Amino acid sequence: MAEAATPRSRVGHLNLKGDYSELLSATLDEHARGGVLLRVPYLLGNFPERWFWNDLGQHIGGDGKVIPPEQPPTELDYFDNKGTVGLVGCRSAGGGSFSFGGFAAASGVGELAANFAVEKAARASNYAKINGFRSEIDGLGQWLDLWAHRTMMKFPKDGTPISVTTTMEVPPDLRLADRLNLRATVRGTAPSWQEPEVRYTSRTLLQTYTMSERDWAEHLQVHRAMRDLLRIAIWKPVAFLGHEVTSDKEKIAIKSDTEPQSRWCEVKTAATGMGPAVWGKSERPLFVFADIKSAGVRKWLKFGEENRRGLRPFLRLLDIREGTIDEHMAQLGIALEAFGYQAFLDSGTSAVRADKKTLEQRVRKILQQVSSCIPAIPATFAKDLADGYNAVKHANRPEPDPAGLVANYRLGVKVVRAWIALNLGASESVIAERLN
Repeated sequence: MAEAATPRSRVGHLNLKGDYSELLSATLDEHARGGVLLRVPYLLGNFPERWFWNDLGQHIGGDGKVIPPEQPPTELDYFDNKGTVGLVGCRSAGGGSFSFGGFAAASGVGELAANFAVEKAARASNYAKINGFRSEIDGLGQWLDLWAHRTMMKFPKDGTPISVTTTMEVPPDLRLADRLNLRATVRGTAPSWQEPEVRYTSRTLLQTYTMSERDWAEHLQVHRAMRDLLRIAIWKPVAFLGHEVTSDKEKIAIKSDTEPQSRWCEVKTAATGMGPAVWGKSERPLFVFADIKSAGVRKWLKFGEENRRGLRPFLRLLDIREGTIDEHMAQLGIALEAFGYQAFLDSGTSAVRADKKTLEQRVRKILQQVSSCIPAIPATFAKDLADGYNAVKHANRPEPDPAGLVANYRLGVKVVRAWIALNLGASESVIAERLN
């Protein structure tokens, strides 16, 4: 991909012992989607060559014994003219390239990948586990209706000019769920009176924070769930735009007589799937926070755990680029099988009996719950969708009609989104209005 081919490179050093007594030259490549790759030059037969060996070949020492590879440290401290970077979750990404010499000494360049790169970190080891994580998610402010400023427009009836007043007022954090103290926090900027261009900015960040250290994965799980909730609401590939992290080991005191405060640092990672903004100004989500409130967010976190096998293929539909209708129908069928199975379990059906239900029966189970939200669903829809899915899946069946597949696929997506919205507490009237 073009993004991966044109990284931003920084040239600096690894601070191996933390006191700058042992340095190693390195280049830090920052890729557009958040990934970080470290390139380290070395001389063959010298440190740190063994970091870049793999298990496919054997290296024999002078005594005839096999020399095993050496794993690089999982946390590495990097610095250059832009500042420090704490690299967490480091691992070898291959031997890179090397030359056996000639007129020059035999040398190579190895590659290390890092799961997370924390800008301005004092020590990478302080971020092996973390206390807090923040994410900027495309459209989060719009979905929550949470802003750092408000604009009022007055339209006088006497013909005088329109009056526009913008006030800057950062609201308190909005508590969303108990899980890892999930909340939304807002930042804003206002123009200086000396600037000719008047511009206000507002950023809404999702935040998790705990007093005890947690694995990165625990925080990321909640943040991904909220991103996926926005995807369901708008049905677009909503992505993360940026991240920040904090460790209580690096709290700072603004003044000598004040309590130390959390220090939030920018973090780069490819683990979350950064992407471009797609949320437009005139989007009309199927539901917003005001429709489901914090109770709906809590239900969503539980729903995601119970319906993981259905959500994965369903959300995967948003990531398919230029796929055929057969591919889309296959993913939707897998999702409906899982969702329908869970719907039977939730209604009290035993696991044994729910497992024996056909796809058609599972779709009908979901339709019973959304029929009031989606009027005029064909009576044969459940059978038509199941037949289309099975025709796509089994080569020995007659090839399905593409137009019929498209119609059933679109209605199937609408049914699933309505079913999820109902489960989260959105009213039938709101869903019916926005779907139609």
